Amino acid sequence: MSEPATRPIPPLPSISYAKTQDAAKALVTEALEDYPPSPNFSMRANTVRLLVGMWFIQGSMEFPRGWVTPAMQAFIEKGVDCPNPRCWRSYRSDVKDNPGQFITTPGAPYDLIRQMELDLMGEA
Repeated sequence: MSEPATRPIPPLPSISYAKTQDAAKALVTEALEDYPPSPNFSMRANTVRLLVGMWFIQGSMEFPRGWVTPAMQAFIEKGVDCPNPRCWRSYRSDVKDNPGQFITTPGAPYDLIRQMELDLMGEA
C-alpha cells in the first residue's frame, strides 16, 4: 500500500489586524510552548491542543483578532498538517460550544478539556 498523500498547505488569511496582531502572535507562541504540534498526532489533535492551550492562557475562547494567521504559520513551520482558516474557526467554535467531544481525541489535553466543560457548565 502506498503512503498517503501529504495535505496541501492552505493559503494564509489575506486580512491582517495591525492593532491586535502582536497580541494574537504572543498568545499563539505561548500556547505552542505548552502544547507544541507533533507529527505523531492527527491534525485534529494538534489543533485542539493549541486551541485549549490558548484558552488556558487567555481565560476564554475570545481570542484577539488575527489569531488564525500565526496559528497557521506555526503549524506550517513545524511541518504538521495545517487546517485552512475556515477549519480553524470551526474548531474554535466546536471547542467553545462542546469541549467534551474532544476528550477521546488522542493527544488532546484531557485535564484542560474537563476544566473547560466545568467552566461551561458554570455559565449555564
